[in-house]
Amino acid sequence: MSRRKNLPGQVPGTFSISGSNELVPYFPLRIYKEDELWMIRNPLTGQAKEMNEAAFWLLKLCDGYRTLDEVITEIATSYQADRESVLGMSSPLLEKLTLDGVLWWREERMNYWNVPEPAGVLWDLTSRCNLRCKHCVVSAGEAGRDELDLDECHRLIDEFAEFGVGQLILSGGEPMVREDFFDIAEYAAEKGLLIQVATNGTLIDENAAHRLAGIGASTQVSFDSSEPAIHDEFRQHPGSWMKTKKGIEQLKDAGVPITLAVTVTTMNIDNVPQIYEMAIEMGVQTFRILPFVPFGRGRYADELEVSPARMGELTEFLHSKRDEDEINIAPMEFECTLSPPPEQGIDDDVRIGCDGAISYCTVTSTGEVLPCNYFSGADAENIREHDFRWIWANSRFLNYFRSLKASDVKGKCQECSWLPVCRGSCIAANFAHGDIFQSNCHCWLVHPEK
Repeated sequence: MSRRKNLPGQVPGTFSISGSNELVPYFPLRIYKEDELWMIRNPLTGQAKEMNEAAFWLLKLCDGYRTLDEVITEIATSYQADRESVLGMSSPLLEKLTLDGVLWWREERMNYWNVPEPAGVLWDLTSRCNLRCKHCVVSAGEAGRDELDLDECHRLIDEFAEFGVGQLILSGGEPMVREDFFDIAEYAAEKGLLIQVATNGTLIDENAAHRLAGIGASTQVSFDSSEPAIHDEFRQHPGSWMKTKKGIEQLKDAGVPITLAVTVTTMNIDNVPQIYEMAIEMGVQTFRILPFVPFGRGRYADELEVSPARMGELTEFLHSKRDEDEINIAPMEFECTLSPPPEQGIDDDVRIGCDGAISYCTVTSTGEVLPCNYFSGADAENIREHDFRWIWANSRFLNYFRSLKASDVKGKCQECSWLPVCRGSCIAANFAHGDIFQSNCHCWLVHPEK
């Protein structure tokens, strides 16, 4: 699927292996075998690609540790082939995957880092959902294969508790479609974990609200418009607005803290001030806006993505409300640019990106551990194969993100006075646009045009 040309964050038009011998390539995707062919599936396009055995070994060696020169030399030695011939045969594939946004290049090898236990884990309990939201990162709908069963969930909760994880965010899909949802949530609360439930709110009745209150849970409820028709169209389910509003009322009556979360799109951006006022009227504790990222089901609706300049205007509006109203406004992406930049610059060795893989991570419904669920489809470790503590310490994928530094960023970000504060912001948004190291595709300083 081609991107609209007026959207930010497009991949550079050319890339050449020439001169890249000392660079370190990393291929992050899972490679699987189908009949006698090796296959990869690009999560940005959904397209599968066939490979032969030589290509399989080539990409497996692109592990974030070896330079291109070392990769080519090892392949040439293994196949007893001329090195230049191997490079010539490898270049078209490497260049194509680079332009596709799924082969990443750095000047330095990745390191393994000792980091404390995560403060929080976002856990997608299921890929099932009773709605079909246009933006859904995980394309939730029907039940996926091999979702963790109740015993596996209990064992994972034990591991979280023993490791010292502080908060568990139960998400999906829609987590409450699981018949054993409260078995999981209540067990986690008994183990001392703070529980937040990320929900569309449509399944919350009086009983569910009181059970959530009973375990001290908080909630994040998705809400897309003050106008029912817009919300229902976005959620692709008639009547969902009214069910969500009633769910919020039940939570409020039961004393459950509520964050109202709005995914900002071209469908609702002009309505966000009205949603904000509605949040105040409904008595929720926190109001949060989230950028639309064209990933999962959202890659088929990239016309919903708001321009950075327009998002900047909305952020400035909400920023001005911080001291006016008795409602908490959650931190917003690039809000730092509305205040003076820090006096001290940033060192090239300072880590960039959000705190994914540093203070929190995602566990998918099938048990894979990721920095966040925008990287579904990566070659990631699974809690069925290793315990969570081991994965947190040893995951190559997590450690890759811990290794990213300011010197990896390209373009305007390198000279930006706010880089020490925003740290390049959301790497996943850049990934969805095909180049994780570009200056951030959502930043209005990088893309000031409307």
